[in-house]
Amino acid sequence: MRRATVLFGAILLLLPACGAPAPSPADPWTALAGPERPLPPDVERAEGRRGPTGGTILQPSSVPIEHGVAYRFALGHCGLASPVDLDGSFWVAVEGVTAGSEPVDLTTDPEMINATEGVAAVIGDEMRFRTDSGTLVRFSRHLGEREFPGCD
Repeated sequence: MRRATVLFGAILLLLPACGAPAPSPADPWTALAGPERPLPPDVERAEGRRGPTGGTILQPSSVPIEHGVAYRFALGHCGLASPVDLDGSFWVAVEGVTAGSEPVDLTTDPEMINATEGVAAVIGDEMRFRTDSGTLVRFSRHLGEREFPGCD
């Protein structure tokens, strides 16, 4: 299924070059191939409070962005363990694949546990993030506050 999703995304990116109709601008894979915009500045994040599992409960501080548009984005210093805050929401990584279509272990892959840069696009309640090396990660929207573990 994952390989089919990646293959489908690659086909969508190649169709315009083959003379077929352009993919919908609402397609998150297509948005990642478009020109990048800088993110608008976030509102200063309020200090969090201690959560039930010892982490810190935070509210998102990002401002809304235009959906279907690629924005320059970077994971926090602890990668996916850091708050992924975009479009007024936190995001939860669902799955990832490398540029070579191999599955990514989101808990141990070096790109996913560090401050990795790339581009992100939001469509509805889904976000796609492409690292500068070509790894693709799919996220689902998390509404409201969220607890984050401390990272070393």
